[in-house]
Amino acid sequence: MNARPQRTHKSGPRPPSLGSNLWTLLALLVLLGLSAGSALLRLGPFNTVANLGIAVIKALLVLTIFMRLKTDNALLRIVASVGFAWLAVMIALGLADVLTRTPLLPPW
Repeated sequence: MNARPQRTHKSGPRPPSLGSNLWTLLALLVLLGLSAGSALLRLGPFNTVANLGIAVIKALLVLTIFMRLKTDNALLRIVASVGFAWLAVMIALGLADVLTRTPLLPPW
């Protein structure tokens, strides 16, 4: 009667390798340098567009590699993509508010 219960693990997705994590870290550092360097350039309104594009790329790298959305189950990918889409809607609404305001002159 000394029967051990059998352990049945469901092996999940394999974690990213150390090399993959280091390449992702290097890419994030390069993108950080690009966004910091673009702040020193006078690009006008393109500066904001470039920095938002760099931020989106960095977020996608973190989502796919560090959060393992590339290899995880479909439900987690759906929830993360809906959250990312909601963030995009909120940014678009905030930009629409800022861009459609009329400047108020001081009363004096």
